[in-house]
Amino acid sequence: MTKRGEPLPINQALNRATSQTRVGPQRMDGIIFVCVTVFLVGLRVVAMIALSVACHVSAWLIVPQQQPEDVRALGLECLSQRSLL
Repeated sequence: MTKRGEPLPINQALNRATSQTRVGPQRMDGIIFVCVTVFLVGLRVVAMIALSVACHVSAWLIVPQQQPEDVRALGLECLSQRSLL
């Protein structure tokens, strides 16, 4: 029996780090934050690229490539120009 307020002797294994790599909770929080941030930014970049490709492909399919007079009839002259100069 110990006196009141005196810590009890406990298993010393409980005082060790929880893993073999000895990564503390603060460092683990940082690692998780960086992983989640990189994942979300990567998804955003993939979404922007996918939207851009989808818009270009759909415009290429919608606008006729061989009949420039049809493009003028649709009012899409800017899409049939070779350069903006």
